[in-house]
Amino acid sequence: MVGLRRTTIMHKERIQQVIAAMPEEVDVDALVEKLYSLSKLETAEKQLADGQGISHEDAKKRLAPWLE
Repeated sequence: MVGLRRTTIMHKERIQQVIAAMPEEVDVDALVEKLYSLSKLETAEKQLADGQGISHEDAKKRLAPWLE
């Protein structure tokens, strides 16, 4: 279905680590952006570990038309 997003789960402990590493006064948008970015990176790392990625050479071939 178009428009449905897969829910990403992040453990509360990881969220607490991110918050603890931030300054005492935090911009909420910056916090949300940080959590979102980390979530996407963790998802990508899991996909690569599960063999769902593509090789560097395949990526270069796919991007070649756009880079000319």
